[in-house]
Amino acid sequence: MLIIGHPLIPFKPLYKVTKMEDIKKTEPNCTILIDFDNKELVQYGKAQDISLALHVKSIKDACLANALGVKFIVVDTLLSKQIQNIATEYLFDAKILLQIEDENAIEKAAEDSIDGVVLKKGIV
Repeated sequence: MLIIGHPLIPFKPLYKVTKMEDIKKTEPNCTILIDFDNKELVQYGKAQDISLALHVKSIKDACLANALGVKFIVVDTLLSKQIQNIATEYLFDAKILLQIEDENAIEKAAEDSIDGVVLKKGIV
């Protein structure tokens, strides 16, 4: 299980961006996190061959994100198990990350066989 943002585990954070100018402020060779709904930024990131993590809110968007070749698909609790099951069934290359509030949710994510979790400190 991947754990991003826990103080005991070294990690490379995801850089949340909402506009083009934000990308210029990120570290080289980092993974940027974009909301899937921001199609223009997603297309720009892909065109620039930037390592992407996409925050999705539906199964359809998760499937499209994987087809785009993103590194991580970030999901909320509501759909996490369903999306992980689909990712496992279809052998997604992208890893599914459950966005969690605190480390107590790690156990539930592990029980649901989620690829990994990302805590608040794992997103800058």
